[in-house]
Amino acid sequence: MTKIYDDGTDIFQVLDAIKKRAGLFILKNHLDYLYNFISGYKVLADATKTEIKNLDRFEQFPSYLKTELNEDYDNTMGWFGYLHNKYGNEIGFHKFFEFLDKFKDRNDFK
Repeated sequence: MTKIYDDGTDIFQVLDAIKKRAGLFILKNHLDYLYNFISGYKVLADATKTEIKNLDRFEQFPSYLKTELNEDYDNTMGWFGYLHNKYGNEIGFHKFFEFLDKFKDRNDFK
């Protein structure tokens, strides 16, 4: 069996695992399911006092999307709001990973 991540506390490795095998983590390839997973992951980490590695870097992602999507205003729902408004649930899910890969490459977050 192939290992899907080395460190379950690194947000980028968890997201890479979801990208590879979304069905293991969320029911559908929908942006709202992904948003709920990430929100729940952060709540669980907080409740168990588990550090989420690279969370501070991931939290820069909404600003990156705002620029990439030429948005004039901040979206109160962050990355989810930008992508859902522009692409909807299904396409937004795939666009999330497309933009996330560009964001990581641009900022050398690997």
